[in-house]
Amino acid sequence: MQLRAIKYLFLFFIFCLPLFTIGQSNDYKVRKCFGYQKDSCPTSKNIYYKINEESRSALFLKGQISRTPFTIYNGRDYRISICWDHILGSQIKFKLIDKDTNDILYDNSTDSNSSEFEFTVAQTRDIYIEISVPGQSSTLEAEGNEGIIIVEKDIEMGCVGVLIEHMITPTKGF
Repeated sequence: MQLRAIKYLFLFFIFCLPLFTIGQSNDYKVRKCFGYQKDSCPTSKNIYYKINEESRSALFLKGQISRTPFTIYNGRDYRISICWDHILGSQIKFKLIDKDTNDILYDNSTDSNSSEFEFTVAQTRDIYIEISVPGQSSTLEAEGNEGIIIVEKDIEMGCVGVLIEHMITPTKGF
């Protein structure tokens, strides 16, 4: 039992070592991906949209899929924009998924791979924003194989930003 725990601890350090190494480098201008969405994603021209505090950014590898939870509220309009480092490719996929039913509410791959989406909420609900970076990563492939001891550092990684803007839904009609 103790040998197995040591093995898992060793694997944990092997997989985390590249992340610590990146944290020590200047590849991401000291700030890494912190605030990337504010600096790199285009904001709406509509002055009524305000940046939502749930906007975020993260470091991604090619082939990585990640979800972040978000609550959308009735009576609000939202604008979600994604932006990314070009090393990750020319297209990033994103979906809005209902947290309770796993229904896909929006998929940019059916919308010409648009990097932004505006919508009005008719019912408050919890959703996931799922980001998918196309491609393959040797680091991600190694995670599923316990026989691999070392993995070449993956240099094809970059920042992905999710900028969320919101406003009160305007009244329609007279």
